[in-house]
Amino acid sequence: MSNSLPTDVREDYHALVRNEVIPHVPKDGGTLLDLGGGIGATALRLKSLGHVDRVGVVDMVHPPAGAQACDFSYAGNLEDPALLEQVIAEQGPFDTILCLDILEHLADPWRVIAQLHSGLAPGGVIVASIPNVRHYTVSVPLFFGNRWTLQDAGILDRTHLRFFVRDSAVALMTSSGLTLDAVIPWPGGRWKIRWLRKLTLGLFNSFTNFQYIIRVRRER
Repeated sequence: MSNSLPTDVREDYHALVRNEVIPHVPKDGGTLLDLGGGIGATALRLKSLGHVDRVGVVDMVHPPAGAQACDFSYAGNLEDPALLEQVIAEQGPFDTILCLDILEHLADPWRVIAQLHSGLAPGGVIVASIPNVRHYTVSVPLFFGNRWTLQDAGILDRTHLRFFVRDSAVALMTSSGLTLDAVIPWPGGRWKIRWLRKLTLGLFNSFTNFQYIIRVRRER
């Protein structure tokens, strides 16, 4: 592992449990890989719930000393084919792979999905969460204010290299031949937005979906 990798772990990011994703992860057991999963908080929660039997994480950060340990972990460049090949060879095949808010940070997420596809067991799934750039917090300032302001976090995070709407996110996840299992719109936790969605009968949901949770499956 390279000593040049980041060593600082942000508790609000790398240790975050993605509770909104947990209901959409199959409870079939087996091995789970969390790509870009920080210190493995979501993976460990899924293991504690009995969804999976064995979990591991690949990220740019090293878990801090004393952190609860996954069954395996790797630190390195997530777009390095050699790294992913090593992880697949040593720990795969995987029954579940998580790609939670990570694909938009990659220069070539299509190649990464293709390589992850090769590491899936038959019937295995990839569960991804992908921000929706059509969200009103992006589209309203763009259309009415001619503003596209990069930020420290969120949909316009300045470290995002790729931007997606529903159709392009689905196209990414199925680009290697994986079968689409489910697309779950997630509007976030704001109660005002949830009421607006009900009052408008869903007509503007594509503008209030903060992200899409997409599950794809390897048939054979």
